[in-house]
Amino acid sequence: MVNVRKATAADVPRLGRTLGRAFADDPAFSWAAPDAQRRERFGGRYFELLIRKIYLPKDEVYFGGEGEAVALWAPPDRWKTSMAASLPLLPVMLRSCGTRLPRAMKMLAMMEKRHEEQSEPHYYLPFIGTDPDARGRGLGGAVLEDMLQRCDTEGVPAYLESTSIKNQALYHRHGFEVLDELQWPGGGPTWSPMWRTPRST
Repeated sequence: MVNVRKATAADVPRLGRTLGRAFADDPAFSWAAPDAQRRERFGGRYFELLIRKIYLPKDEVYFGGEGEAVALWAPPDRWKTSMAASLPLLPVMLRSCGTRLPRAMKMLAMMEKRHEEQSEPHYYLPFIGTDPDARGRGLGGAVLEDMLQRCDTEGVPAYLESTSIKNQALYHRHGFEVLDELQWPGGGPTWSPMWRTPRST
């Protein structure tokens, strides 16, 4: 049994490190920030700021175990991020991406444009990740299932973007279906928006 809890401000540094490690080898992050040393150095700080400035205020950040698995959610109709909220992230994004920062910004804009096509109110899962040292213990699945049970109870769909083909099996098991197969600007790796219709309870 995995204990899933809602995050508080005290949890943010630990959860930022977890996501930094989880996404260190993600194809999309590697495309935007190809220097592995930079990703390792600044990834945790990027996610710490992302959680603290954008997702913790939405009050839907959850973790499993002692923080080895993390899921950031946005509630229906609150998934968009304002430019003002994003500004604190730009310095660390520049350090991570270097001259590839314009590419990273185009990637984010492309994701947002595709997301806007999903007009039905839904829960949005922008990031879920498990520390590499804790994979294979069911932590990620437990954190995902925790919110999806709520989606089913409320009768609300869920949406995410899969940036790694190997992770799609987990999403499929939990009811997500691929909407499209798209590529990042400039010939980057494939990514897929995915949608989950709530299950009857």
